[in-house]
Amino acid sequence: MSEHAALTAADAALCAVEPARAPLGDLGPVVQGAIEGLSPTDWWFPGPREAAGATLRGIEPQRARRGSRPYKVGPPTASHRALLAVGAADGGGVSLVHLGVASAADGHLAEALSLAVLRGTRTIFLVAEHPLDGAAPLGPQRAGSLAAFAAAYGAASATVDGRDADAVATAVRKARESSGPTLIIARLAGSESP
Repeated sequence: MSEHAALTAADAALCAVEPARAPLGDLGPVVQGAIEGLSPTDWWFPGPREAAGATLRGIEPQRARRGSRPYKVGPPTASHRALLAVGAADGGGVSLVHLGVASAADGHLAEALSLAVLRGTRTIFLVAEHPLDGAAPLGPQRAGSLAAFAAAYGAASATVDGRDADAVATAVRKARESSGPTLIIARLAGSESP
């Protein structure tokens, strides 16, 4: 079974046991690229939607809902997973945390990015930018671009096509080799940063 097929099957299985859970949808290439770009020794902090990616690390998706220390998968918590990722990378490791537009707009990303820069951790903040159209409950949720936000804190940033798993994996591999935090913006169809 291909990684894409395994990810799709795991997502369907999670949605079957958690009917209120939002499906992975167009985040598949972002999750697949993130896992492909990480080493098995790196920590991975998915959001609730990205938890199906645990299958690509050899974990049953239902188990990943709580996190799994032996597989270096953090719990898919809502707001503070970015801070958990910084803590996991403190001491020389690498961690990656998935965030969305709303998570990038609240104070948790600012706090985590600041701490990652101060501590010099190799934390990868992977933000999936969805287009915000008329169906979105809220319009634009931040002023300025995420790249400018990262630069203001002294962190590196990269922008990739979030529909291309290989582009995401390449950006994650490059960020793994850096000496500090990196914010990767994975743009999905039609998304534009201000």
